Amino acid sequence: MMNLFSKVLLFVSVATVCVHSQHGQNSDVAHSVFGPPQTPFWEFQLSRMNQGVENATSFNFYKKDQRNKTLFFKVSDNDLNNRSEFRVREVSGGAVLFPINDDDRYQLDLGGTYDVIHDTTLGEKALYSRITYRPTRNFWFRFGSEYFDGFTTGHPSPYRSTFLNSNYFAGKVTVEMFSLLALVGRGKIDNQMHTRYGAAGIFNGPYNLMLLAGYIQSDDAKENVRTLAIGRGAPYQPDGLPSGIFIWKHKQNYDFQLGGIFWGKKNLVVQPAIIGMSQGMFISSTALRENSKLRQGQFMSITDDYRNSDITLFYVYLNQGITIMPNTINHVGIRAVQLYKIFDEIDITYASKPVVGLFYNEETSPVFISTRHIFVDEVSKYFSCQIGLTFAEKVILNVIHAPQKDEWTTALSFVY
Repeated sequence: MMNLFSKVLLFVSVATVCVHSQHGQNSDVAHSVFGPPQTPFWEFQLSRMNQGVENATSFNFYKKDQRNKTLFFKVSDNDLNNRSEFRVREVSGGAVLFPINDDDRYQLDLGGTYDVIHDTTLGEKALYSRITYRPTRNFWFRFGSEYFDGFTTGHPSPYRSTFLNSNYFAGKVTVEMFSLLALVGRGKIDNQMHTRYGAAGIFNGPYNLMLLAGYIQSDDAKENVRTLAIGRGAPYQPDGLPSGIFIWKHKQNYDFQLGGIFWGKKNLVVQPAIIGMSQGMFISSTALRENSKLRQGQFMSITDDYRNSDITLFYVYLNQGITIMPNTINHVGIRAVQLYKIFDEIDITYASKPVVGLFYNEETSPVFISTRHIFVDEVSKYFSCQIGLTFAEKVILNVIHAPQKDEWTTALSFVY
């Protein structure tokens, strides 16, 4: 579950770089959203998680500029699949492209995953694509399409085939301090087709404050979603105040909360990042959760979000109902708090930027009781910690240890 938690939190760093450069908006119409191009860098990471028989190895790389992690790739063995149900061998990749004269107004996103469930020959594939057009600073619209063909937990067999696809349209218009975000989508889950439509209002207030409230209606009441968000982004010229975000999404048998506070002299979570992250979470309600990892735009196994500020506090909560046996709902979920402190002022010979992280974790998952022939929800609670160092400004070593689970995760990254 820590791997899932890291992937959820990585959305924060993606949103931080995907909307604006730190130097403010550029007057060039071709770069009206993201600012002028900057020199990109590449990051490569090899990681290993050790915990009993659930050892997982992965290799990741991405190319990142001020827009987003524009190219990303992952190969892993014994990792959890997108729904955290099965251990799989997986290949994932994607790109964020600007195919017309490198113009920010025309954006194309592509990505996909193929995995094979361990100890079987059962393969799963997930694909997504979306096209975004931004004719002006105050208006954009997007077409998106997603697809999943794979398996979920089933009864009496442990694997039940499932097929999902989703197509949607979303648009946003801004007038002064108010924005209206609307969407409509049509999705198929196995043999059931559903139409979803909704809207969200966004208020951009003083001191870079943002408020969002949205609702999505489906012809299947179980898919109705409420989304609320509040946040405050740092200005391009730091004002010494912290920034933060809290998002809550709720539907039947599904609750999700994500929060973060970022403060210090190196606070990079600017206002457009807060807005982009909150509206992205709202739009994703019409899409497939199987592709949530792909939409985040990166796959680093250990989160690097601590680089965005001197002190970072994260909170995440997920509680999702699943049906393993007929007429019975079990739950999978996490609750975690992560506190990071990066010491930029410490500079040892060939080493710098030491970071310390302290985490509290709760994990919920069904456990089969053979004597009663039922699944019951089991909650485990444990603490973990992370330490890291940067060597010669190029090589980053991070280690996470959970003593109560005797679990170690080590990642070695190279930045070019």
